[in-house]
Amino acid sequence: MKKLTKKQLIVIGELFESGGDEAGVAKKYKVSNKLMRQWLKQKEFQEELAYKFASANRQSRLLLAKYIPLAAAKLVELCASEKEETARKACLDILTIHLPKNISQKNEDKSVEQESEGLSSNLSSKLLAVLADSK
Repeated sequence: MKKLTKKQLIVIGELFESGGDEAGVAKKYKVSNKLMRQWLKQKEFQEELAYKFASANRQSRLLLAKYIPLAAAKLVELCASEKEETARKACLDILTIHLPKNISQKNEDKSVEQESEGLSSNLSSKLLAVLADSK
């Protein structure tokens, strides 16, 4: 297995830090278009890029996971909003997030039951309280 050069590793790192500005990174590190294309065809270069993509994806998912409870709590709060349209949209957002995308009439009860198992008990309690108050 051929190892990547220090310059290749720097270029890959810079691609992620620059937001993917391939032309800008190539110019900054004096890498010709031809050489960049050769690198992009190289198995090791592709593998390193794939590793960086996976790492960035993991970091993004972890960051989002950290804020999901806050976003859910905010949506639940908005369900109780005095502004009818705001409350309606918040309720729809919650339902959209937690209901299966393809509910068939035949399996509706089963699917909803399975999905509700995925809601935290805290979120379920808040949703039920808001719905009870609205009646």
